[in-house]
Amino acid sequence: MFRSRNSAVFVIAIVLCSAVGFVLTHAVFADMRNSAQKQVNKLEDISRLVDRHYVEDINWDEAMEGAINGMLEKLDPHSVYIPAEKVKGNKENFAGKYEGIGIQFDVLDGYITVISPIPGSPAYRLGIIAGDRIVKINGESAIGISSDDVPKKLKGPKGTSVDVMIQRTGVAEELPFTIVRDEVPISTITASFMVDDSTGYIAVNRFAMITAKEVEERLVELEKQNMKRLVLDLRWNSGGYLYEAVKMAGKFISGHKKIVYTKGREGQYSDGAEDYFADQFGRKTPRDCDLVVLINRGSASAAEIVAGAIQDYDRGMIVGENSFGKGLVQKEFMLNDGSAVRITTAKYYTPSGRCIQRDYKGKEVEEYYEEISDSAWAATQDSITDRPLFYTAKGRQVYGGGGIQPDIQIRNAHKSQAPKLVNEILKHRLFFEFANDYATRHPELKSSLASFRKTFRVNRDIMNAFKKLCLRKGVKLENGLFEKDERYLQSRIKGEIARKFWENDGYYYIMLDYDTQFLRALDSFEQARELAQVAP
Repeated sequence: MFRSRNSAVFVIAIVLCSAVGFVLTHAVFADMRNSAQKQVNKLEDISRLVDRHYVEDINWDEAMEGAINGMLEKLDPHSVYIPAEKVKGNKENFAGKYEGIGIQFDVLDGYITVISPIPGSPAYRLGIIAGDRIVKINGESAIGISSDDVPKKLKGPKGTSVDVMIQRTGVAEELPFTIVRDEVPISTITASFMVDDSTGYIAVNRFAMITAKEVEERLVELEKQNMKRLVLDLRWNSGGYLYEAVKMAGKFISGHKKIVYTKGREGQYSDGAEDYFADQFGRKTPRDCDLVVLINRGSASAAEIVAGAIQDYDRGMIVGENSFGKGLVQKEFMLNDGSAVRITTAKYYTPSGRCIQRDYKGKEVEEYYEEISDSAWAATQDSITDRPLFYTAKGRQVYGGGGIQPDIQIRNAHKSQAPKLVNEILKHRLFFEFANDYATRHPELKSSLASFRKTFRVNRDIMNAFKKLCLRKGVKLENGLFEKDERYLQSRIKGEIARKFWENDGYYYIMLDYDTQFLRALDSFEQARELAQVAP
């Protein structure tokens, strides 16, 4: 108990003093209220005492990082500390590129296994394919390597090279490759294709620096294929850069209309208010295609900005489940040791005046995130009784304080009936392994995605073979769970085989056949057209 109490006091003291040092300016410090100054002085005194008298040595890095996290959690759930080793990865993720060879991988049975080469990357251009095993890197065995060590071996500056030896299914000898590293694009588009002769589909997984540009490129491609209506899928999109959301919304909302505005803390040190408009960043003529936006409980922040603006201007229909409810804006501050802190500096509001941020006061972080595990939490009339009421451009009622409530509420009914079993299968990458092997043995299936979708069936023989693979890999198939979840398993196997042949577009093209939210979106275009008054 002695160690625990003193460690806690020491850590809190250090963190608050440090917070004063690297977050507040000297001017802010001078203007602090006397009571706050007294508390800071007290904590400084306690930290000196603990530094002199505490019984054991302290892991300063661990104590500091844990304490910083604890302090920020008391502010709000979205102010966070980012350790130095994670800062670079986060920057790459939102910059939309990094330098390396360009593969998505996993370590399966001790082997670096290519899950997918990234289109346009050096690995992709050399013909490295899903299922390849990298067994040597620069002449040294890579068997048994940890997942954390793989990027250290394969990433590197543009123009440098790395030699790899690959084992490929169906090829007797190992294949040598010399891969010259280059900039590797990290796409924010999960999939985009024509669903039928007039309907386009684009799924966006986050808002990075390249998102608006990528979406524009995909829109142009789809318009060349006669797209007249679009399903924009923002499900499980956790957000990102606000201005990229403004750019995306501006592709569908005409005129000098406000897309979102922010308000900071009132007073001398506020980051202030700012308005963002549809035409602010320059754009081509906004699209007038019929529009349906898909959202769910994983749609947050920038994704909610887009959905909120589309809804407030009655530009299209919002279909799916209630969104996450994150209406806070974070600013990232770099620290001297390479780590960073993201601090909430403002709240954002949709054009109608809604702040969609859910209440977090008095809640632990775990409670804040767990309360939306049932995505219908804001879907009932009772749940919106106490939420502020606003109106869209055409007078429809919308509510603030709890995410974006869809115009059409519908859950995705195509879910696993045995999620623990599926989690085990996913953990061992067995959908991937089975589909990779099956596709290798049946190359004739690649002739046409449309034909594959229409005619291919995951029959009893295929299911039995998959079941044997699961048993061989140690997955427990108890209580008839495999048979209970057969329909879902069949869809995943078919989708993964399609992914092997046609990459992500193939997978989603197949899986949308089972997606009840997407199917409802297809039935919503007439309502979307009437709402936006767009001519057919």
